[in-house]
Amino acid sequence: MIEEYFINEDTLLLVPKDKKTTKIFDINGEYTIKKNIFNVVDESCQYYGSNYNGRYVSAKKTLDMDYKLPIIIDEVKEVVLFPTCSPKLNNCIWICVNNVENYSKNKKNSVIKFTNGETHEVNITINVLENQILRATMLLMKLKKRKSNPKKIG
Repeated sequence: MIEEYFINEDTLLLVPKDKKTTKIFDINGEYTIKKNIFNVVDESCQYYGSNYNGRYVSAKKTLDMDYKLPIIIDEVKEVVLFPTCSPKLNNCIWICVNNVENYSKNKKNSVIKFTNGETHEVNITINVLENQILRATMLLMKLKKRKSNPKKIG
């Protein structure tokens, strides 16, 4: 069990084990942390200079949506996570879109292949997964556009 973990460019996904423990899958291995999944996400946002609420409001305004929003964790390295369902639910998994290589359908579930070759089956339909990947990619694209063409005052 680890004491601390900040989501980064090596993060694959975060899975709640229970209300107080999170399993973290990373390019470098698997970790268990005695923190609920929301706290891991929020503390990671804080580590990179914001918090979950600030990231949520930003994503809501940028995408003009207000549910199951992807979150920019690290603006500099452009790390974006998306939830598989409402983040308020205990079974919500967070996936790092940056490391998704491919995905496929397995009955009612989806299988995600990550850039390091690992695969993980998640309990969401392929349509929901595709929609969430689209939202996260759109947020990432808009972030990149803003960084390359910042609005000038005046």
